[in-house]
Amino acid sequence: MARAGGEKMRELEGVLHEAAGRLSPAHVAALVAHPDAVRSALAVAANVLTLDDPRGPALETIAGAEPVRVGAEEAAGRLAGRTRESAPETLLSSDELASRVGLKTRQSVHDWLKKGRIVGWRGARRGHVFPAGQLDERGRPFDGLDRVAGLFDDGYAAWVWLTTELPALDGATPLTLLAGGEIDRVAKAAEGDRQGDFA
Repeated sequence: MARAGGEKMRELEGVLHEAAGRLSPAHVAALVAHPDAVRSALAVAANVLTLDDPRGPALETIAGAEPVRVGAEEAAGRLAGRTRESAPETLLSSDELASRVGLKTRQSVHDWLKKGRIVGWRGARRGHVFPAGQLDERGRPFDGLDRVAGLFDDGYAAWVWLTTELPALDGATPLTLLAGGEIDRVAKAAEGDRQGDFA
């Protein structure tokens, strides 16, 4: 890949700095921990944005091996090998969550969401979705979830944080600790992450 000019490089650094400022501390920490993924994402974005280039699209990589086309099954296997091991997340609709927790209407679910009692976000198709993993064996949101969810800009960022193994929690996920009743410890870790403490 040809080296970008000095002025354009500074512009790109400004764009990246601004974008990083809008991310949650947990997301910034994840990107810092995986620089190859960041490089690959930049290369993919650059390739997509230059598809209409009259000189023709040239596949480029930023470090690492040259790209090789693979089938969907192999691509899924490679992706699974690079992501954390877990079962696919069960996402519930507003109606499904209302039924599980014993609420009468989906509006009650959205009231809980606004108050930060549960985690949810707008789904890809329609309406909000809610991870089933935030519910205990009685079908109720874990105690202490309300002390964490409201600290994040959006529900998806909160869920990523809750399900990520964190060094500040000795490698445990915050959700696991909430399930075990360690509410204060998780709340302090969330507050620390929101203030930029990635330890």
